[in-house]
Amino acid sequence: MTRHPVTSYIGDRPPTLVELDQELGKTAAEHPALCSLRKIGRSREGRHMTMLTVHGGHKHVLVIGAPHPNEPIGLAVIPALARYLAEHPQAREEVSWHLVGCADPDGVAANEDWWASTWPPTLEDYHRGLYRPQARCQPEWTFPTPAFDTTLPETRALMRVIDDVRPALTVSLHGSDTGGVWAMASRAEPALPQVMADLAARYGLRVEQTPSDCIGLPSFGAGAYLLAPPAVTRTDSPRGGDDDGEWEPAGSSSAHYTSRHGGLGLFPEVPMWASAPVRLSPQEAIGILEDTRCVLGDLIAEHMAASDEETVFLASAKEIRSITPLMIRQNPAAGRDQDLVLLVPARAAGMLLRHADQLLAAAPDHEQLQALRAKTEAVLIAWCHRAEKALRPQPMPLLRTAGYQAEMVLAMAALRPAASVGTPGPEVRNDR
Repeated sequence: MTRHPVTSYIGDRPPTLVELDQELGKTAAEHPALCSLRKIGRSREGRHMTMLTVHGGHKHVLVIGAPHPNEPIGLAVIPALARYLAEHPQAREEVSWHLVGCADPDGVAANEDWWASTWPPTLEDYHRGLYRPQARCQPEWTFPTPAFDTTLPETRALMRVIDDVRPALTVSLHGSDTGGVWAMASRAEPALPQVMADLAARYGLRVEQTPSDCIGLPSFGAGAYLLAPPAVTRTDSPRGGDDDGEWEPAGSSSAHYTSRHGGLGLFPEVPMWASAPVRLSPQEAIGILEDTRCVLGDLIAEHMAASDEETVFLASAKEIRSITPLMIRQNPAAGRDQDLVLLVPARAAGMLLRHADQLLAAAPDHEQLQALRAKTEAVLIAWCHRAEKALRPQPMPLLRTAGYQAEMVLAMAALRPAASVGTPGPEVRNDR
């Protein structure tokens, strides 16, 4: 593989929040004439959100790290891009760059232990340390729509940046667990499929043909999909699902919000592990999901009976259970052979285990919780082993995954001098 110069700045593992701030601060200090570092907001728990601007040409590009806190590859991309851009004048001749280190600092703080020492983790260690917030608690998916106005402080910080910068391109650095690379965009950018195919071939990655997140979305080339439009009317159920209801999305995304100003919003997805294509018939997938809903329902009820204390981990596990009916509906046709059928159950079990651990930290002699923790752990181990047997996940160095994503950002930014053309995405939808 011929390495792009940006890969020389990529570390062996994603940085922690402290390390990320240190790296961005170092780049700003070493290049004061080019770079400006500023705080753009605070998280719900009071953590700073920081953006590094590398000044250059008239076109503005915004790059966002960790839009989901269990997707840390982008955290390695941000400081690598910062150093590359500061030291390579040609990359900023036409573009001024704005790099938001982390969109969800609180969520990353709840995750970073599993990547702070070893990369990548095992599938089981990942699910033991995982925290995936509810939809309504995700800064990426709480941008306002006519049907949703409960924006988070982190989201409002990103909104102010987008309104101020009006980027021609916003790249939100998403990631997946296993599978191949793919992308979602706010409009059909004709060059994207070929750019993705070329880079995937160079980095030894496969292009995912039908990702779980893209079932039912229009495709404009292999691995390239249009983001679904946000709803314009409110529904009667809480956004994100509840104990017994079915999951619904919360608000819109950074890509949708960027498109308000005429820019292109892009989610390039890259996996943590290389994996074998999963082989599940619709009937097998539906059986797994129905069993998951049943087992999770019983486990959640037992946890709630053992303690009336609610944690973020319990709330997220409940939401995952509310997603399973939607996944079941998808599986009779396009949803076959999907890795998330095996991985989503493990996510919920892992977060239930973290819920139990949090309660036991305050009450270590609670015998009912101890027994329930052991039962939950057994479920997690069984579900992780099932996923490992089917997917055969293999570790990949950040040089391949973060390198691919960093070069994708640079390639898309170089496509044209300003944001304007491209086929529009679907109009905002009305659900009622």
